[in-house]
Amino acid sequence: MSELTTSLLLISIFKQVLSDEVVSSFISFIKTLNTSDDIEIVLKEYSEFIYKLYEKEQNQNLYNYLKYLIYTDENIISKGCGKCIKENEQILRSANYELELFDKLLNYDYQMIKDTLLKKFSSMSDLINHLPSFSIEGKLNFDLSDILASYTNKGYGIFACYNAFKYTENKEIIPVVNFDNITFYDLKNYEYQKSVIKQNTTAFLQGKEANNILLYGDRGCGKSSTVRALINEFSDYNLKIIQVYKESFIYLTNLYDKLRNLPLKFVIFADDISFDENDKNFSSIKAVIEGSLSNRPKNTVIYATTNRMHLVKETFSAREGNEIHYNDTIDEMVSLSDRFGIMLTFSLLTKDEYLDIVSKIANDCCIFVNDELNKKALEFALLKGIRTPRVARQFIVDYLANN
Repeated sequence: MSELTTSLLLISIFKQVLSDEVVSSFISFIKTLNTSDDIEIVLKEYSEFIYKLYEKEQNQNLYNYLKYLIYTDENIISKGCGKCIKENEQILRSANYELELFDKLLNYDYQMIKDTLLKKFSSMSDLINHLPSFSIEGKLNFDLSDILASYTNKGYGIFACYNAFKYTENKEIIPVVNFDNITFYDLKNYEYQKSVIKQNTTAFLQGKEANNILLYGDRGCGKSSTVRALINEFSDYNLKIIQVYKESFIYLTNLYDKLRNLPLKFVIFADDISFDENDKNFSSIKAVIEGSLSNRPKNTVIYATTNRMHLVKETFSAREGNEIHYNDTIDEMVSLSDRFGIMLTFSLLTKDEYLDIVSKIANDCCIFVNDELNKKALEFALLKGIRTPRVARQFIVDYLANN
């Protein structure tokens, strides 16, 4: 075993990097290259490493892959940056030493490996010359100060890699790999609503006080799309979104604990929420949004959408009884929506507003707008039974498919 591969056993801060399947496979190959005289074993190890690298890194660049692992690693230093804790000198010295070891590991580039094989197995030169290649392109010498700055500004782990997540009933945060790329430009009209949510989010990103927002309105008016577009608008400012389903809302304090010390801003997104009058989770959800002993972290804000003004489905039975009972029922229903400092209403479109949105989407698609197109758009909306931005976009898609 070479001195380098022995030294790698001392790595403790970036231990998760060392255990990555591509990195561990590369190290295993280097060990075999230095110790084995059996070319079949050596080439088998090399082939296994190349297979794993190609699967993970489309440019076959080992340096880029290793850099990605280091810059997104969850370790004592990255978590310490999130908590704004100054690490002691011993930890920093250890980190620098480990980074130097990774630099030395990358000295085993494709040409060095090929030359070593040709020297050890000269009779197999034809086979060795056909080795699948990989590259180590980029600036070597990993810079700890740059890595620390990345941890501080971008976070670590999955939060450094993705902008959107889902929070499950199992209290797990799952990344959304292919997040909707919709933008505010794609969302036509509703300018006031867009300006308010952008203003509130800007204040939030600047560390100022920001309100929870409830987006209320009929289906298809762009409530959810507005929130998704917001994340795309501010993704360069480390704004992330975590969608929480109603069933997971009772675990919101647990999610808060996971996010509280991260150097990022999070929109907790509850889409299309409403509750039955006797929903057993209603009271606990109300407390968790605002009013519980565990305060909402300053790096989180809640944006929710609903089709119900007061979030609770009211029945005629709720209206029965004396006036005091009725008033208590009403107070309970509005108490959850009152937890949101801002309520934005997305109303159904008038005929002219609907045609205006159709016209704007048509222009984006280079479709000539005339009376005939407007007539077809109105007929399409009549068949759908509603005039909304979603219907307008569906009409344009249908028009393009049939013309």
